[in-house]
Amino acid sequence: MENSFEKMLENYLFENVKRGALIEGVVVRKTDSEVFVDFEWKGEGVIVADELVREPGQYKIGEKLNLVVLKINEEEGTAYLSEKRVYLRKAREILKEKFKNGEKVVGKIKERSKGGYKVLIDNVIEAFLPGRESLIRQNENIPEELLEFKIIKFDDSRRKLNIVVSRKAIVEEMIERFFAERKQGDVIEGLVERIEKFGAFVRITEGISGLVPNSEVSYDTSLTAEDVFRIGQSVKLLIKEIDGTKRRVTLSLKALMPDPWENIEKKYPVGSIVSGVVKKIMPFGFFVNLEPGVEGLVHISEIFWSRPGKISDVVSEGDVVKVVVKEIDKDERKMSLSYKEVKGDPWKDIEEKYPVGNVVTGTVGAILNTGIIIDLEEEVSGFCPFSEISWKYIEKPEDVVTLKQKVKAVIIDLDKENRRMKLSIRKATPNPWKLFAEKCAENDIITGKIIKSVKNGYIVEIEDVEGYLPKSQAIDDKNIGDEVSVKIIKMVQDGDIYRITVSEKLKEEVEQLKKINEEAETQRTVTLEEKVKNADSTNSREE
Repeated sequence: MENSFEKMLENYLFENVKRGALIEGVVVRKTDSEVFVDFEWKGEGVIVADELVREPGQYKIGEKLNLVVLKINEEEGTAYLSEKRVYLRKAREILKEKFKNGEKVVGKIKERSKGGYKVLIDNVIEAFLPGRESLIRQNENIPEELLEFKIIKFDDSRRKLNIVVSRKAIVEEMIERFFAERKQGDVIEGLVERIEKFGAFVRITEGISGLVPNSEVSYDTSLTAEDVFRIGQSVKLLIKEIDGTKRRVTLSLKALMPDPWENIEKKYPVGSIVSGVVKKIMPFGFFVNLEPGVEGLVHISEIFWSRPGKISDVVSEGDVVKVVVKEIDKDERKMSLSYKEVKGDPWKDIEEKYPVGNVVTGTVGAILNTGIIIDLEEEVSGFCPFSEISWKYIEKPEDVVTLKQKVKAVIIDLDKENRRMKLSIRKATPNPWKLFAEKCAENDIITGKIIKSVKNGYIVEIEDVEGYLPKSQAIDDKNIGDEVSVKIIKMVQDGDIYRITVSEKLKEEVEQLKKINEEAETQRTVTLEEKVKNADSTNSREE
C-alpha cells in the first residue's frame, strides 16, 4: 500500500511539472553561475545565469521567484527553469512604467555599436546607450559591472521596441541630490582614485570626486597624501567645504583625528623641559617636533647665549634634543622653545672661571679687520683687538694667526653684564720692548733689517722690536731685506712699547769721527815715538 502511494505521488508530480509550466520557486542556494530553488517538487530546480534577470550573487536565500519550466531531466531529478522568460512577458510594461515615473533601471553594456553601445536591461531587454550619454571616454574600456541607467526614450508604438538609456542623466541626478543633501561636517566614504603632489582625489560617488589637500591629511605637517594614501584605498573623510555651484568638495582626514593641540597647555606646561626631534633647520632657528602635529620653534636667540654661530654646528636634522617650553599660542598653534636654557648659562660664574689677569688657551674662531675672536669654550669667547695681537708691527691679523689655531692669551678685561671679554695674545709672552730697553739706549749702534717701506722712511727690525729709519737719515734708498747699521737717536716709552728712531747717517758720522780720532791718535803716537828716538841722539840735548 505504501509503495503504491509513493508511486502515485511521483507520477502526479511529474505529470504536473511540464515544459512551459509557470511555477513559483524559493531560492535555497546559489553559486557564481547558478541559482537553485525549491518549487514543491521532488527534484531540484536550477536556473543558470543566462536565464536570470540579475547576477546570481544578487539573489537572497528565501527569495520567491516567478519561473517557467524549460526542461526536465527525470533521471537526475532536475528541472531547468527560467526567470528571464517569465519576466520578458511583462518587462515592457514594467520598463514603460519606470520610464513614466523616471525610475532607474539596471543593465550591462554588452558591446559597442554605431554611435554608442548596446545595453541589456535586467538581462532581458536590449536598449541603446548613445555615446554622449555614456560617460565613457574615448579609448576607455567598457565597464564590466552592472550599471544604473535612466530611460530617456521608450517607443513601443511599432512592432520593434525602441528604448534609449542614459548614464549621464543618472549621474547628474546623483550629483544634484548629493549637493542638495550633503553639508559641511558630514562624514562620507570614498575610494582614492588619484594622488598628486598637492593632495589626493577621492571618488565619493559616480561623477563626484573630492580633494584632500596635504594640509588636511594629518596634524603632522611633514606628512603628505603620498605618505598616507594608496590608489584604490577606501577611506572615511569629513566634508570640510562644499560648493554646489562650482561642484567642488574639499575633504579632510585629520578632522576625524584627535587634535593634539586640544590640551596642549597640560601636556607641555610653560617652563617644562621636553624632548623632541629636530625637523628642519632655518637661518632664523630650528623646528622641533614634540609629537605628530605639534612643533615648536627654537629661535636663534634661544640657541646661543652669546655671539650667534652656525646652527648646523650645534644640531642636525633628526637629532633628539631637550628644550624648555617658553611660550604657547594655542589659537595660532605656535610654540616657542629654548635650547640654551637646558644647557645653562656659561657666563653665570664667569668671574670665577676666568678672572682678569689669567692666561687662557683658546681657538681662533673668527678673524676680523679689527682683531680676532678667540673661543675658550662653548658659548664663551673673547675679543683680542688688533693692537693686542702681536708686539711687532703687523698689517693684518692673518700675518700672525689662522682660523682654528690654538693660542694663549691674557684676560685684560671682563664685562659680565654685556658678555664681553677682552684678551691679549701679546701679553701672554714676554715684552720684547722691555727686554730691548734693558740692554740698549740712545746713541747705541745696532744692526737691523729693513722689513717695510713707509711714506717717509723705513721700518727696521731690530732683534724682536721695530724702529723707524727716516729717509732723511738713510744714506741711500733701501730695499726690503737690506741689512743696515744704525744709531739709536731717540727711544721714547709709549705704554708697553717704545718709539725708536734710528739714523744711518749719524751712525756714519760716528764711524767717520771715530776713524778721524783713530787716525789722529795714530799720528800722535808716531810723533811721540819719533821724539823719544831723537832724545837718544847726540843732538838731543840741543833739540
